[in-house]
Amino acid sequence: METSLPIRYLDRLDLDALRELAGAVPYQLLATDLFPRIEVWIRRDDLLDPLISGNKAYKLLFNLMDARDRGIEKIITCGGAWSNHIHAVAAAGRRFGFQTVGIIRGERPRNLSATLRDAERFGMELKFVSRDLYRRRAQGDFLQLVDIRYQDALFVPEGGANLAGVRGAKFLGQTIAATLPRKFDQVWLACGTATTLAGVQWGLNTAKVIGVPVLKAGASFFSQMDDWMAALGEGPGSASLCEGYECGGYAKFPDYLRQFMLNFEHQSGVPLDPVYTAKLAFALHSESRKGKVAAGSRVLLLHSGGLQGRRGMAL
Repeated sequence: METSLPIRYLDRLDLDALRELAGAVPYQLLATDLFPRIEVWIRRDDLLDPLISGNKAYKLLFNLMDARDRGIEKIITCGGAWSNHIHAVAAAGRRFGFQTVGIIRGERPRNLSATLRDAERFGMELKFVSRDLYRRRAQGDFLQLVDIRYQDALFVPEGGANLAGVRGAKFLGQTIAATLPRKFDQVWLACGTATTLAGVQWGLNTAKVIGVPVLKAGASFFSQMDDWMAALGEGPGSASLCEGYECGGYAKFPDYLRQFMLNFEHQSGVPLDPVYTAKLAFALHSESRKGKVAAGSRVLLLHSGGLQGRRGMAL
């Protein structure tokens, strides 16, 4: 079971502070029968910071350092009602003195989600847009379409999926390489875009990185990975995908996944989030039971945080 660990906070927006905090993230051997014939550890980036944690932290903080260096004081981003990214941006804006604006998918409900209530308490301005308009968020004129003044502001795409975000993920990979408790054959992580997958593979050259998509994206993942790797320069190899564990689609939480997650948490003492890390652990569990992970392999799971989103799921 999980032991008591000190709570740490990122109190400065600089690389040395992030390096110190990231270097102290614990690795935990999973004492469970859910992964037959292999040795499984988990890196607990959910413990990086109480509010700014997981892979979102690395991608976001590199964006914020870039904004600070350019003298930018306003951050604009987008996400859904339970978005980990929205929550982290709002919290970081409050802590480090940035104005924040969140473009939220759908009409404003009578009762905000706990995530969005937090975001408003942190000082984020919420702007709700139709789902049809939100689908155009990757277009260059998106901010004009939603009528947001974006002069002297930095727009951070959903999930931190830009070059600064990939550089943050690369930093995570380099940190893992420098702090591994032992050599691993594979490193597994959940992914909604290819940003973290590409960056971690670039920064971590001691093991094969395997991404578990949490939504049905198909070949677009490989295209995105190629684009990010090209932007970073020639890296130490390419990551691969373990597909088929979307469990019905993004943010879907079928009963079999719920039961697995509760069993995993009971055995390991490690909390998971239903959208990302539950699917990650379930994929490795299923693949190992099928014999698709070689017996005796040492595997590292990356905990990408997102535990605030548990409030939106019936557990």
